[in-house]
Amino acid sequence: MSIYAGVDVGAVGVKAALLVPRDRAEGILAGNGTRPALRRLDVPGASRAQAGDEGGTCVLVANYRRTRGQPLETTRAMLAELLACVGPDGIAGITLTGSGSTLVAAALGVSRCNEFQALARAIDLLYPHVRTVFELGGETSKYLRLEPDLGSGTLSILDYSTNGDCAAGTGAFLDQQAGRLKYAVEDIGRIVDTAERAAQIAGRCSVFAKSDMIHAQQKGFTPAEVLRGLCNAVARNYKSAVVKGRTPVPPIALVGGVSANTAVVRGLREVFELDNGALFVPEAAESMAAVGA
Repeated sequence: MSIYAGVDVGAVGVKAALLVPRDRAEGILAGNGTRPALRRLDVPGASRAQAGDEGGTCVLVANYRRTRGQPLETTRAMLAELLACVGPDGIAGITLTGSGSTLVAAALGVSRCNEFQALARAIDLLYPHVRTVFELGGETSKYLRLEPDLGSGTLSILDYSTNGDCAAGTGAFLDQQAGRLKYAVEDIGRIVDTAERAAQIAGRCSVFAKSDMIHAQQKGFTPAEVLRGLCNAVARNYKSAVVKGRTPVPPIALVGGVSANTAVVRGLREVFELDNGALFVPEAAESMAAVGA
């Protein structure tokens, strides 16, 4: 079996993954340098054999990297490092996905695929028991309802939805509002754990959220309580603007960069009235679209 690479070129960052034969995975990991810091996904589905592949496949994912306004340059650098890790045999195929993939794929002369299809393929490979996918990314959010195809058993998309053009309630929205309070977005989950209550913050619009945050601070809410209210607003906005009255069917996988925010995860469980078993965050959740690509 050959080695294939998938790259998710998002609005904020680039994620990459390799699909490799299991018997070559350890050799690639042993020669892996500090960048792109490949790691193996140790999940049951990752080693299942595919058609014509008796040895099975292994998924390796690279560390997330922010584009900082340069998606083409960041993708090129990531692919160069992946090629260095793989060695002389090279990569047989590269597919891009994500909101920034159209122009980058054209510039690099490689193929691209739809983000919804990429997510469905990754979940089918790694977590075939999942029936619903929540994705909260940098500037887009998605909802996918999956069911096995009657003929092949492969997970197919039964229904889907996205947030459209407005980025309110996404990772960039959190990044911007957390920055107002002088916190890094990566620290929100830890900070919110100390909050005893939540301020009421609007999640449908960045302008309204900013006004509510200022008002909450004037009323005496601590930064942790304001941030907790902000995370709850993201969860409410996702339910109303993306899921739009649908009933998610568990098991539900929460993917995308915002899945690393434990406060948002808790908020989603609360607004959808789900227990920990019904909604889970898979390993390398931020890289699922890259795996699917």
